[in-house]
Amino acid sequence: IKFISLVNLIMDRVVVKELIQNNLNSESLINELKKILDPEVRKKIFQDYAELKEKLNTGGAASKVAVSILNDIKNKSL
Repeated sequence: IKFISLVNLIMDRVVVKELIQNNLNSESLINELKKILDPEVRKKIFQDYAELKEKLNTGGAASKVAVSILNDIKNKSL
C-alpha cells in the first residue's frame, strides 16, 4: 500500500505527510507544523483539498453503489 491516509489514497499522491510509527516523533512533527505555517505550503494544501473536493463531488454516490452491487449480484448468479 502506497498510502494510509484517505486523502493521499484518493489523490494517489502525497497531499498530507503521513507521520506513522517511527516517523512520528517530536522533530518530524515540529518540521511538518512549521511547513503548514508557511503561506506557500498552505496555499498548495488548500489547492489540493479543492481538487479533492472536486474529485469527490461527482454526485450520485448512492446510486452508483447500488448499481455496482446489483451488477455484482447478477454476475455471481450467472
